Amino acid sequence: MATFVTRAQWGARDPKARSTDIDPARGGVAVHHTGATRFAASSHSGCAGQVRGIQNHHMDTNRWDDIAYTYLVCVHGSIYEGRGVGIRTAANGTNDSNDRYYAVCGLVGGTSSSYDAVTDALIDGFRTAIARLRSVGGAAADIRGHQAFLPTECPGRLGNHMSAMDPGSSGDPGDPPSPDIPPFPGVLLHYPPVTVHSSARTWQQRMKDRGWSITVDGAYGEQSRRVCLAFQQEKGLTVDGVVGEKTWYAAWSAPVTTAAATGSGAALSGAAGSGAPATAAAPDWPGVLFTWPPRTVHPGVRVWQRRMRERGWDVPVGGAYDRRSREACVAFQEAQGLNPDGVVGPATWHAAWTSPESPESPADRTP
Repeated sequence: MATFVTRAQWGARDPKARSTDIDPARGGVAVHHTGATRFAASSHSGCAGQVRGIQNHHMDTNRWDDIAYTYLVCVHGSIYEGRGVGIRTAANGTNDSNDRYYAVCGLVGGTSSSYDAVTDALIDGFRTAIARLRSVGGAAADIRGHQAFLPTECPGRLGNHMSAMDPGSSGDPGDPPSPDIPPFPGVLLHYPPVTVHSSARTWQQRMKDRGWSITVDGAYGEQSRRVCLAFQQEKGLTVDGVVGEKTWYAAWSAPVTTAAATGSGAALSGAAGSGAPATAAAPDWPGVLFTWPPRTVHPGVRVWQRRMRERGWDVPVGGAYDRRSREACVAFQEAQGLNPDGVVGPATWHAAWTSPESPESPADRTP
């Protein structure tokens, strides 16, 4: 899934002013490219500098209040926050289009005979950006190229890919999803804040049908996010707690995991409403992924560390998931046949209580 880069992360200047006089519910999203010169950075390390350069040009040369675009997307799949949601753009060319349409710019350019490669990561970034603008920014479904508002060559070759940028499409006309799977609604389900949408109810019902303990109310809140995190880790998806296109389709297409630890052969159920797979011997998964770096500080970390020490692992019991905790986690995951990602999610948490001791001695297992 695309990576979101905040203004602070790419080193944005403060805007001179901001206007909230925008009503994207009456418009949608406009697609842009950078111009008639090839622009894409060969190395991802150069993309943030390109965005800073665009902001400097817009503010210093054009005398605008800020970078003109709502978001910018690079060929490596990162989404750079421009003006952001709820802020009027200055990129679409007319007062009416700036009043009603957000502006998303691809960091590509060129002519019909010489154009930057339009990568899959770039299109995925556009799809995620547009989904975010719909779910968070209130944008309507319309997607238009810049040339729809005034005579221009913009968005160049990106104009040939706008149907694939629509989050409600399959993204691959030659390989549509199964007719038994509801299409991705084009709205990212996330928390916080709570996402209230009819598609949240559809997803919640599907997860409940799979055996997860989840309230079906159409409001994607803390409990739904915990279920999502656990499901994503279980299925090898990006663990971000956001129901995007891949997590949505996996809810219907991925196999249902059986509760082998309990021998029930049934779909995993949520423990105490957390959405985590339950076992009789293990305490409830706290609903927080323990990661390093940066270190995770949480009361649940201390509980897990104490349990690992009881099993013979050399882990400090301080409530902070640090480098030594991660090393122990990776070694433990490898010993138990789990995904050795160094993240304590629901599977690794429960295994600390329910999995059999491996044959190595504690000394041999010390990281």
